Amino acid sequence: MSKVLAVGLLVIAFQNCAQTPEFSKTSMASLESPPEEEVVNCFGRTEGTTWWVPSNEVINENGVCEFGGDLNYSYTKNVELICSNGNAVLTGQWQKGNLISTSGACLPATCNGKASGSTWSVPNGTLSESQSCPSSSVIVNAIYNKNDVFICENGKENFVKSEKGTYIGLDKSCPSPDLNASFSSEKVAINGTAGLITEGINVSTMAYTCSDGQSGTLPVTATSTNIKVMQDLACTVKGTNAVGVSVSKTVSISVTCGSNEVKSGGKCIVYACKSFVEITSFPVVIPERTEAGVCYYAKLFNKIAASPSSGDRLSFVSARNHSGSPGAGGTAVTNVAAPYVMGAFTNKVTLQGERSVKLSGSSNALTSILVDNFVLMGSRLASSTAAISNYRAFGSADAAIGTTGKIKVNNSDVALQAFESGGTATIGTLLLTNDFSVGKQYELNVNALDCGGSKALSDIYLVFQ
Repeated sequence: MSKVLAVGLLVIAFQNCAQTPEFSKTSMASLESPPEEEVVNCFGRTEGTTWWVPSNEVINENGVCEFGGDLNYSYTKNVELICSNGNAVLTGQWQKGNLISTSGACLPATCNGKASGSTWSVPNGTLSESQSCPSSSVIVNAIYNKNDVFICENGKENFVKSEKGTYIGLDKSCPSPDLNASFSSEKVAINGTAGLITEGINVSTMAYTCSDGQSGTLPVTATSTNIKVMQDLACTVKGTNAVGVSVSKTVSISVTCGSNEVKSGGKCIVYACKSFVEITSFPVVIPERTEAGVCYYAKLFNKIAASPSSGDRLSFVSARNHSGSPGAGGTAVTNVAAPYVMGAFTNKVTLQGERSVKLSGSSNALTSILVDNFVLMGSRLASSTAAISNYRAFGSADAAIGTTGKIKVNNSDVALQAFESGGTATIGTLLLTNDFSVGKQYELNVNALDCGGSKALSDIYLVFQ
C-alpha cells in the first residue's frame, strides 16, 4: 500500500473521529503522531525481497556412471525474482528444481574391461588323462593344456572351473595303426589272377575295394587274396583301429592285353588298323598302339615278274641248285649253290609297345607273298656283336638241300617251311612278332632268294599292326 493511500485512509478515519465529542489526551497524542505502516508490494512481498519460481525451461544433467553408460536426468529450471519498485524482476540467477524424468542407464561394473557376465579362460599348467592305445593293451597318458575359467560378477572376477584345453601329446608312443599291401606282380595277362598281399598292424578290421567293383573283407593277419584281373586295377586296402582311426593304402596292377588288343581306359579292346603310315627311313621307332588305330608299313621289295634267274648270290646261304645238270630234279646233298638275291633288307627297328609285325604282299591288308623260291628272315639285338641269327625259311620244298627239308645259313641248318613242292610258292603272310621285345632295338634281316632257273616275286611289305 502506498503512502498516499495510507494518508488518505488516515484522513478519513480522522474525519470520522471528529464526530466524537471528546478525545483523551492519549488519543490526541496518537492522532498528532500516527505510526508509519510498512509498505507491501509485489504480491505481498516487500521491496527488495527475492524468491524462486519454476520456468518453462528444463535442465538436462548426465548421471555419474563409474563404468560408463548414457544415464541422464531432467529437472525443472527455477529462476530468481526480486521485488524492485513494486515489480517482480529477474535477477539472472537460476537453480535446478524438481526431478522430472530419467533416461538411459549406467553400464554394470566390469572386471578390468571385461563386461559383467562375461567368461574367459586363463592357461594354468597341464592335466593328463590315462587311456589305452588303439588295438593295443599299452596304457599311456594323454597330456592337455589346463585352462581356468572365470566370470565377471558385479565387477569381481570369480573362479568357475578348470577345463581341458588343447591336446599336447602322449607321455609315450602308442603303436601306430598301419598296414601293408602289395600285388604279387606289376602286370598280369588279361583274365588272369594276382595275389593281393596284405597285413594289418594294430588294426581291428580290414577290407579292400577295387576300381572294377571287386571288394571284400580281409583278415588282419598276413594273407594273399586272389584278385581277378580283367583291366588295369587300383585296389584300396583300409584298416580301422579300436577307436575308429583308419589307415589305407592303394596298390595298382596293370593288365597285359592279348596279341591283337589295345588298352582303352585301362581295358583291353580288339585292335584294328584305322589308318596306315608309310615308313620312309630307317632306323625306325614304332609308337605303341592307341585307340586311334594307326598302323605302319615299309615296302621292302618290288614285284618281279617270272623271268630267268640272274643277279648277285647270297654267299653265306646254301640251297638246292636249280640250274644246270641235274637241275631242279637233283636231290643229291652235293647239288647246292648260293641262291640269287631278289631282295635284301637289313636295318634297325624299335617297338615302343606291343605290335603284331608281319611280312605281307600288301601295305594295308594281309595278302599272300609269292616267291620263287624262298624268303629267309633273321634278327638280333642291335647292341649284340654276334651275327644275325634266329633264321627261318619259307618257300617251295625244292629249295631244300637234298631231302633234308633244310637249307644252310652260315653252315648251320635252318628248317625250310614248304608251301609248294616247287616253282613259285604262295606263302601267305609271315609273322615276325617274336623277333622283337618292347623297348629294345633289333636288327632285322629279310632276303627274297631264288635257287636258279627262273625267278618271280610279289611286292613284299613290312607291316606293324
